[in-house]
Amino acid sequence: MKFFLKSVLFTVLAVAMLATPLFAQKGKPGGGGGSTSGSGCAVVATPSLSTTTATPGMNVGIFSRITNCSGRARYTVTISSVSSCGEETIIASSVITFNGGESKLISISYPIAPDTCKGGSSVFVNVYSGGNLLASQSTPLTIQ
Repeated sequence: MKFFLKSVLFTVLAVAMLATPLFAQKGKPGGGGGSTSGSGCAVVATPSLSTTTATPGMNVGIFSRITNCSGRARYTVTISSVSSCGEETIIASSVITFNGGESKLISISYPIAPDTCKGGSSVFVNVYSGGNLLASQSTPLTIQ
């Protein structure tokens, strides 16, 4: 029962963290530095990790590059992982403003949760404009 309550609480917090930047971005008027066409273009480089094999409790560095291939735009960038047992963890989510053609490097340190399932997992970097997925890349991470 305790594990179930933790899972429900974690899921609610993760959804709240992800939804907040999306709702905030949708509420902005089109002329406020965001993409005025409602669409955009982004390219995500395959994420690099500080290690390809990790153990629970260990920190893993995640690095990637995001390139805006349209005019000035605001995108929501989300970094997440999916464990071997199918549980998704939102690591970070942020609204980032890009000038036309600009690239930005992202990096974050992510502690592997003690109860993470062992086996193959994946780390994802996704870029959204409003609610539309523009680009996504992933890389494998083995949990021992």
